[in-house]
Amino acid sequence: MTNPYARIGAVTGIFFLGLMTLLSVENAYAKTVHIDIPFGDHDKNLRTVIELYSQINHNVDVGDTISWLNDDQVSHTVTSGKGAGLSGFVGSSEQGKPDGYFSSGVIESGKSWSFTFTKTGFFTYFCEIHPWIERSITVNEPGIDITQEFRLTYTALLTIVIVLVASIATILLIKRVKNKKS
Repeated sequence: MTNPYARIGAVTGIFFLGLMTLLSVENAYAKTVHIDIPFGDHDKNLRTVIELYSQINHNVDVGDTISWLNDDQVSHTVTSGKGAGLSGFVGSSEQGKPDGYFSSGVIESGKSWSFTFTKTGFFTYFCEIHPWIERSITVNEPGIDITQEFRLTYTALLTIVIVLVASIATILLIKRVKNKKS
């Protein structure tokens, strides 16, 4: 004959074990995504090069943690909100507009800061020290795979326009020189 209290204890133990398992499932697939703040990111003259080689949007799941590592030689911040964009790039005094969802404070060179996303959405962020630096995070429900879309940035658009104008000017200059020689 078995002790009825032993059965109650075993059932209670199994119940709590199952409950703990269910409660931990949400974070079972959570991961840490590392984002480097690249060397030279603060330099407006390197914007085009950096944006060609650095991902400007990252896709993560709810519950994932992003850890930003400052690989630049100067301090940066990671602040949710809208940066100064192209106006900050061309020398405006616009400083960007934080929205209050997250803010790292100053991240010194070689240091990192982490944030865990608890809700879905599209979140833009910028550096309060260098407000022309803008990037974004897309936070999805776990298990939803979103492919990267091509995003034309202000810097890339400006580069395309400059190259196009320079090319046309060169062609016109060559034609002019040829016409003068004829």
